[in-house]
Amino acid sequence: MEIYTGGRSQGKLGYVLAKKGYGMDVVLEASLLNTPADLAGYKVINHFHEFTKKYADQPDIINNMAEIFIKEIKEIIIISDQVGGGIVPLDMTERKWRELHGRTMCRLAGNASHVERVIFGIGQVIK
Repeated sequence: MEIYTGGRSQGKLGYVLAKKGYGMDVVLEASLLNTPADLAGYKVINHFHEFTKKYADQPDIINNMAEIFIKEIKEIIIISDQVGGGIVPLDMTERKWRELHGRTMCRLAGNASHVERVIFGIGQVIK
C-alpha cells in the first residue's frame, strides 16, 4: 500500500499518475467506494477523505476497510487530503470526522510501504 497526502488541490492525483505511468482508468473515486468488491480493476483510490466522511457515523465500516487494505489488498494507492490542519471546526460532527480520518490515516500509513506528502505537485517522501 502506498499513501499520497497533502492539502486540497495540490496536484496529488496528477503526481501519482505521472509517477506510476497510469491513466484515469485505474482510478476509483472514493465517493463510489462502498465494499471491497468496488475495488476490482482499480489501482488508485482518489479522495479517500470522502470515503471516511461518507461513513463517519459508521466507524466500523471505515475500520473494516482499513483492515482489508492492511491484510488483503496491499497493492493499492490511497490519495487523501490532509484534513486535520487549520482551524478546529465548531461543529462536533466535523471534528469527530476529522479525528476519525486522522486516526485511520495514521493506521494506514503505519502499515504502508511508501508515504509521500505532495505540495504544489512535488512529492516529499515521508516513509
